[in-house]
Amino acid sequence: MTAASARLPRHRRPSPWSRFFPFGVAYYPEQWSDAERAADVPRLRDAGVNTVRMGEFAWDVFEPSEGHFDFALFDETIARLGEVGIRTILGTPTAAPPRWLTHAHPEILRETAAGQPIDHGGRQHGSLLHPVFRAAAERITRALAAHYADNPHIVAWQTDNELNVIGQADFSAHAGREFQRWLKNRYGRIERLNEAWGMRFSAGTYGSFDQIPLPLRNRPDGYPPHPGHLLDYRRFHSDATCDFHATQVEILRRANPRWRIFHNGLFAHLDYWKLTRPLDCLGVDLYPDFGGAGLAAVAWSAFKLELCRAHSGSFVVPELASGPGGAHAMRLETPEPGQMRLWAWQCIAHGADGIIHFRWRTCRAAVELHWHGVLGHDDVPRRRLAELTAEAHEIARLAPALRDTVADVRLAVLIDNDADEQHDASTALEPRPRAQAEHLLGALLALHLPAGLVHAHDRFDGLEVIFLPSFGHVSSTLAGKLERFVRRGGCLICTAGTGTRDLANRALATTPPGPLVDVLGATVEETGYFRSPLLHIETDDGTVVPAPLGYEILQPAPDTEIFAAWQFISPPATDRQPHPAIGRAAITARHHGRGHAFLVGAWVTATTAEPLVRWLARTCKWTSLATASAGVTIRRRVSARHALWFVLNHTLVPQRASGLPRGTDLISGRRVGPELTLPPLGVVVIRLRT
Repeated sequence: MTAASARLPRHRRPSPWSRFFPFGVAYYPEQWSDAERAADVPRLRDAGVNTVRMGEFAWDVFEPSEGHFDFALFDETIARLGEVGIRTILGTPTAAPPRWLTHAHPEILRETAAGQPIDHGGRQHGSLLHPVFRAAAERITRALAAHYADNPHIVAWQTDNELNVIGQADFSAHAGREFQRWLKNRYGRIERLNEAWGMRFSAGTYGSFDQIPLPLRNRPDGYPPHPGHLLDYRRFHSDATCDFHATQVEILRRANPRWRIFHNGLFAHLDYWKLTRPLDCLGVDLYPDFGGAGLAAVAWSAFKLELCRAHSGSFVVPELASGPGGAHAMRLETPEPGQMRLWAWQCIAHGADGIIHFRWRTCRAAVELHWHGVLGHDDVPRRRLAELTAEAHEIARLAPALRDTVADVRLAVLIDNDADEQHDASTALEPRPRAQAEHLLGALLALHLPAGLVHAHDRFDGLEVIFLPSFGHVSSTLAGKLERFVRRGGCLICTAGTGTRDLANRALATTPPGPLVDVLGATVEETGYFRSPLLHIETDDGTVVPAPLGYEILQPAPDTEIFAAWQFISPPATDRQPHPAIGRAAITARHHGRGHAFLVGAWVTATTAEPLVRWLARTCKWTSLATASAGVTIRRRVSARHALWFVLNHTLVPQRASGLPRGTDLISGRRVGPELTLPPLGVVVIRLRT
C-alpha cells in the first residue's frame, strides 16, 4: 500500500495494482495431466486471461511429507504461463492441512461444541489456535515465500482461503485454555470480568480465570449462553484468526515487499476491519445465486460487494461464478448468456479492480464435482469460453479508463462486526444492524442514489449522509465523529435501539440514545414490541412507513422538530385501551446549522426501508444519479481525470434510463445520454471528463 493510499479513508482507497487489471480464472494444475496443462497455456492466452490463481489447496503437493518440499509442478506451470504473459496469484495452502500432519498430530483437529473432533477431509479441520498447526502453517508459508521470492511471474498472494467459511470455532481443551488466557489479558482481574459480564445473575460469579469454560459446549438442553460470555468468545476467536493471518502476511512481506497480498473473505464472526489492516486489499468470492432469484440476487450481490469495499476501498473478486454451482444437495442455476459479463461489470461498478472467474475447468471428482467452471468435464469449448474471451478483451480495453478511479459514495450506511456480535450475543429478536444495513442499502440503490457501505471505524470524508442502523454500543469516538459530521453539514439518521449498550453489552443506565442524545435532540420515553403489526408511522406529508416489530416513543427537546407520529394500522377494537404511542413522535430531527440528525423510532425491515428512504430522499432533497427501474444498476466511479457512469440492465427485457450525462459509451464508442435503452443484460459505461 502506498503512503498516499494510507492517508485516505479506507473506503476511498484506489487500486493497489500498478497499471494492471488482473483478469482470469482459478487454475489447479495438481488436478490435471501434463498434456492438459500444456494444452491449457495457449487456450488461456487466447481467451485473454492475464492472471491465474492457484495453490490454495495444494499443501500435500508443496510438502508431500513433513519438512520435504517439492515445487516442481508449480514451477513448471507458472513458468509456462509466464512465457505467454500470464501472471500467477499463489495462495498459502493452510485452509486444508495434509493427512500426514493430521495423522501424526491428531491434537490439531478442531472439536465441536459437543466435544467431537472434526476428522481429516475437506478443509478448515485444523485449529488455528494449536501451536503444532501454527508451526506447520508458518513452515509451509516460509518455504513458499523463500522459494518464489524472486519469481518474476508471481504478482500477488492470497492468504489461506475463506477463513470461517465452514467454521473455525474450536471447543477443544487447548482452545479453552487459550480463551482463559485471552480473558485474563483483557480484564486483568476476575472481578472486572464478573462486573463486565453481569455475573451476579443466577449466582454466576467466577473466582478465577481458570474456572471459565467455553460457551456453547455440552448444552444439549439448548440453554442459551451468558451474553457477555458468548460475546467475548466470538471476539477471542476473531482475534486469534486475525493473529494467525497476520503472521502469514508478515512472512510474505519479508520475502518480497513488492508482492500484493489479499484475503478472500466476508464470513461470520470475523472482524475484517482488523484482518484487512496489513493487506493491500480484501477480496470477496461472489456467487450471485446464493442471494436468491432475479432482483434479490442483484441486491444481495451489491451488498456483498459494498461490504468488501467498506473494508478496503478497491477490492478484488478472487472467485466469480462462471457456471452452475453446487455441492451435496445445493445447486445454483446456470448463468444466462451474457450474465457472466454482467456480473463482472457489477463488481467493477462497485469498486472491484480485479476479476478471477471460478474456475477454468470443472473438477472431475470430489465435493465440487458439480461446481462448474468455464469448461465442462469433457474440456470441450462452448459458449462460456466464448463469453469469457469477449469479457476479457472488453475489460482489457477499458482498463486504462478504470485506473485510479474509486466508487463515488456520498450516502453511507455504517457497518461494524462488533455491533452485530453484540446484538447476536444478547439473543435479540430485532433485526441485527447488518440486516438493517442490507435493507437500507437496497432501498438507496433502488433510487439510484450514490450510496454504499462504510465502516464505523473509517473516516467520513466526502460523505453527505450517514445511516446508523441500531448500533447498541456507540463509543465515545464514534459519537464524536458523528457529531462533528453533523455540525459540518452532514445528515445523520439513527434507528431504534441506538445507544442502549456499553462495550461489554450491558444496558446503559442513561436514557437512549445515550451518547447521541445531544446531537439527536430527543430521548426514548418508551419501547414496545408487537405480537403482530399494530402501529405504523405517518409522516407530515402523509407517507406511511410500516413498523411491524415494535415502536419507540420519542420525546423531542424544545428545539427538535417532529416529522412523524405513531398511528394505528386500522381502527382498534372498541374494547381496546388507547395505545400509549398514538399521536406521539416517531421521527424527529434536530438541526445544527446546515446539518441535521434524524431519530427514527423503529427498526428497519424489508417493508420499512423503501418508504422510509423515499420519504427521506424527498424531505432532504437527495439527488439520484439517474432515473431507471429497480432492475437497472447505476453507479459512478471517479478520478481526478474523469467520472465513469455504469448503467447495467439485470433483466431479460430492454430497460430505459434517463437523466444520464452526455458522454462516450466506452464499450460501443458511441455518444450517449441523457436517455438510452439498454438491451437485456446490457452494459453501458459512460465517460465524463472532469
